[in-house]
Amino acid sequence: MTSYYLTCGGMFILALAHLSNTPRANPVANAWLGGFFLCAGSAVLAFIAQHTGLDIHYPFLVPLSESIRLLMAPTLYLAVLYFTAARRNWKPTDYLHFLPAVLFLPLLFLGGPHLPRFLGMFVGISVKLQLLIYWLLSFHLLRRHSSSIREVSAEVQKIDLKWLQYMLLGIAVLMLLWYNQVFRMSADLERFTGIGYLLAVYVIAFFSLRQREIFPYAVAEKAAIQEVIEKKSLNPRLTDDDIHHFKARLDQLMTQEQLFTDSDLNLPQLAGKMNISVHELSYLLNKGYGQNFYQYINQYRVARVKELMASEKHQHLSMLGIAFEAGFNSKTTFNTTFKKIMGMSPGEYRELLVRMDTTGQ
Repeated sequence: MTSYYLTCGGMFILALAHLSNTPRANPVANAWLGGFFLCAGSAVLAFIAQHTGLDIHYPFLVPLSESIRLLMAPTLYLAVLYFTAARRNWKPTDYLHFLPAVLFLPLLFLGGPHLPRFLGMFVGISVKLQLLIYWLLSFHLLRRHSSSIREVSAEVQKIDLKWLQYMLLGIAVLMLLWYNQVFRMSADLERFTGIGYLLAVYVIAFFSLRQREIFPYAVAEKAAIQEVIEKKSLNPRLTDDDIHHFKARLDQLMTQEQLFTDSDLNLPQLAGKMNISVHELSYLLNKGYGQNFYQYINQYRVARVKELMASEKHQHLSMLGIAFEAGFNSKTTFNTTFKKIMGMSPGEYRELLVRMDTTGQ
């Protein structure tokens, strides 16, 4: 049982860390994530109570934990929802996520620890099914986020929430172990349930406490950013003449001032340089170029990388040094983007330049 004690304690510590916003980022999302850890810790506590006799001394402990378990999946989903939104206000429909837990509360007073067996089974199955559905919805939100942030940023590695995807995979391991423990699908796997819980908690803690601010924009900009992400800015905002004018202005900023070499450049900053709104710039990129912000900026960066590779003055620079000089600040983004545009890796392209130079072609 030692591993279960440590898992339970770890969950409650994680809950406290996120409720107090120890990561110093994304406060609302972390509050919901802390709520999820609190519910998960309560579920483990109920298991400990059933196997140590605590439920006899505190008869309402296990039924209460069952009600809390019905809060576990919604709090996880709401955490992911707020992580992936630049700005989001609470909606009346959000209360519906907590309806199952509220409906179960009267049973505590009506039946207490002596709930009819069929009700206990119904609640138990509902909790497991609910968690699976909300986990899938959460994963879908993250997949959509990895695409939508390319509308506002050219460097997405630090804000693509990969850590949260890894954390969800850790939670999936917990779910698998829990389902196996309940339905007894594999006796061999069940022997490692306790240590599996504990290791999964360590993995979750490692990723969740290393997060960054996802949308580091001014409050006034976040509403516009959210509309861009949700594609609400695709309604006509510029005339054809406006698009022609602003394209010329934007191309000038890229070719003459080389704004793309600023590794921190984002949609609001570029809109400020253009003296247009975030919505108008997003519309210009989508309709005028058929590209998002990520594609538009990084095509210039790749072109600059090619120039630097061919320049004798920059032969002393390493591949990563050239990438940084062109505006990239992530090796992963540089390699991925270059290969997608050029059809070969940066190293392969440099080797091609050397061969062409030696053969005089």
